[in-house]
Amino acid sequence: MTTFKLGVLGNPVSHSRSPDIHQQFAAATGISLSYEKVFVSDGSFNSVANDFLDSGFGFNITLPCKHDAWQFVDEASDHARQAEAVNTISRTAVGTLRGDNTDGPGLVNDLVQNLGWPLKDRKVLVIGAGGAVSGVLASLLAEAPGALHVTNRTHDKAQNLEQRFAGTKAFAMDRLQEGYDLVINGTSAGLSHQDLKIPGSVITENTRCYDMIYGPGTTRFNQWCQKQAECEVADGLGMLVEQAGLAFMIWFGEQLDAAPDTQSVISTIRNNLDQALKDD
Repeated sequence: MTTFKLGVLGNPVSHSRSPDIHQQFAAATGISLSYEKVFVSDGSFNSVANDFLDSGFGFNITLPCKHDAWQFVDEASDHARQAEAVNTISRTAVGTLRGDNTDGPGLVNDLVQNLGWPLKDRKVLVIGAGGAVSGVLASLLAEAPGALHVTNRTHDKAQNLEQRFAGTKAFAMDRLQEGYDLVINGTSAGLSHQDLKIPGSVITENTRCYDMIYGPGTTRFNQWCQKQAECEVADGLGMLVEQAGLAFMIWFGEQLDAAPDTQSVISTIRNNLDQALKDD
C-alpha cells in the first residue's frame, strides 16, 4: 500500500491538531499516510514548500503563510482567489500545483449542518478583518444572509473587505447595530486574553455566537457573549475538522466512496479537550 506524505506548514505549528485529524480520517477510510508538522521561519515559505514537495503528496497551510501559499501555487480555486489565501495544496493530473481554501465551506458546514444555524436571510456580524475573515466571507455571502456586517478594531481594514466582497458592509465598532442573529468572532484576541470593544447590544437572547478559535471549556469571547444575554454559543472546533475533511477529499476523493465522517472526529477531540480540562 502506498503511504502518502502530507503535512501542515506554518508558524507556530507545534499546536496543530491537523496530524491527529487526518490520521483519524485515514484510519476510517483505509488510506495510509504520514502527516508532519513543518515549521516555516519568516520569509522561507517557498523554499520550505518546495523541499516538502520533493517527496510530499500535498500539504495544508496555517497562519501566517496562507497568503504566501496563494502566491506560490500555479492555479487557485475561486474560494482561494477571493480570499487571496490558500490552506490546501495538491497536484493536478498534469503535475501543476493547485491551491484551495476550505475554511469558508468548513465554517458553513459547521454552522448549517452540524449546529443547525441557518444563514439565509439572517443578520450576521463578523468581527475581524484578517486572513481568517477574508477566507470565509465569500462562503457566508453564498448562503444569502439578510445582512453581512464586518467590524474591526482598525476600521479601514474592515472597509477594505467591504470593497473586496460585494454584499458586505463595514461598521466601526462603536456604531454597530443592535440585535444580530449571528455574531462570528474571526479574531484571535481571546488567545492573548484580550476583550473586544464592541457594544453588548449586538447580543440578545436570540443571538447565536460563534468563535473561530477553540479550546477546553468556553472561549473568552463566548463567555463575554453569555454575560450579555443567555445566548447560544459554539467554538471553532467543528470548523477545523470540517475544513480538514474537505482538504482530505481534495487529495483522496477519487479513491473514496464517501467523505470521511467528521462527526466522530469532532466528538473524539471534544472529549479529549473536556478530559484535559477535568485533569487540569
